[in-house]
Amino acid sequence: MNSDEGPIGWEDRETPFPANFGLTWWECLVSPDRFFNRVSWIEPFSRPLLYFLVVGVVAAALGLFWFVWGPWGPAALGLALEIQLLSFFLTPFALLVALGLISLALHLFVLLLAPDRRGLGATATVLCYGSGVGLVSAVLPPALGLVGPAPGVFGAVYLVLYVMLTLAVQVWYLAVVVIGIRQAHSVTGGRAAAIVLLPVAIGLVLTVVFVMVAVALIALADLPV
Repeated sequence: MNSDEGPIGWEDRETPFPANFGLTWWECLVSPDRFFNRVSWIEPFSRPLLYFLVVGVVAAALGLFWFVWGPWGPAALGLALEIQLLSFFLTPFALLVALGLISLALHLFVLLLAPDRRGLGATATVLCYGSGVGLVSAVLPPALGLVGPAPGVFGAVYLVLYVMLTLAVQVWYLAVVVIGIRQAHSVTGGRAAAIVLLPVAIGLVLTVVFVMVAVALIALADLPV
């Protein structure tokens, strides 16, 4: 941590909630290099973990709100609404499992590529604080929920903009994580990018292979014996 600038909002005991949450979210979003330079890597992991859970619950609440707000209305949702409510209440548990798996996968590449690395907690801390980037797209209504199942010109334009924004948020999230990994483990930008992008690339390849195998199996099942 750069002690000259003081701690980040979430780690500052004198900044109350939700101001500490808002300050942390904004600085990580717009100035991740400065932000991760101020993160304390010796703070208990419970603090970034709590931030991660707050981000996840807020995103899930926004998703539930936009789902109910859709043109079909809550009365017409039936079982779908019940599933969404169950998903919302299970969000913290799903987030913990996802964070654990992704942190382990990412830290495996840290072990391979970062000689002067910190521990697994530092990798997970980067993921926790970086997760706030996703709120940028979560605050907007999904395209279908805004314009209904039969969109006109406005709906089509909004759909394009929404998809572009979602893709931009995902790309920026990866960039924020790369910056965080670089600061957390004292590696070059190239090594940090490799640490983050290699598991992403491997995951995409495995997904494509899985889909191709599944399609092939379905096609074989339809052939006459």
